Amino acid sequence: MYIIGKILKPQGRHGEVKAEIITSFPEHFCKLGAVFIKKTEDWLSYSVDDVRLAERFVFIKLAGIDSIDQAEQLRGEYLYIPEDDLENLSDSEYYIHDLIGMQVYDQKDMRLGEIVDVEMYPANDVYTVKFLDGSLHTIPAISDVVKVVNVEQNKMTIQVLDGLFE
Repeated sequence: MYIIGKILKPQGRHGEVKAEIITSFPEHFCKLGAVFIKKTEDWLSYSVDDVRLAERFVFIKLAGIDSIDQAEQLRGEYLYIPEDDLENLSDSEYYIHDLIGMQVYDQKDMRLGEIVDVEMYPANDVYTVKFLDGSLHTIPAISDVVKVVNVEQNKMTIQVLDGLFE
């Protein structure tokens, strides 16, 4: 299962919730027939009755959640979809879950560390890399820096530009 959103709060009195979008494909919410929520060890499936997109949020009505009290019980829960519902990506696009934990190497094949976070910005994404010495550094996800991404090998090769880690 893959996270696509996080429920922030109830919206209105009829069970709708406001969720933060955690995907590069917000329009994906409009195509979903169902989402999953993990409660303790159980996966609960909810049919999607209605969806409204608003910038980085989605307002979603889940079947069976019909009151503000029921919606309040979902506050803070993550929305998941199965792998089969993931969007197909182009060759230069990657899912965040594929990048987290990826090993980062320089162009001399020296291991620098691993990606521990991905932040999305309008201009470009930024990867936070935990270096072998424990320090954290950010690298921009631009072609001048990121040279090769191999999801199958869990390996990213970067060009270390002057001043990149200062």
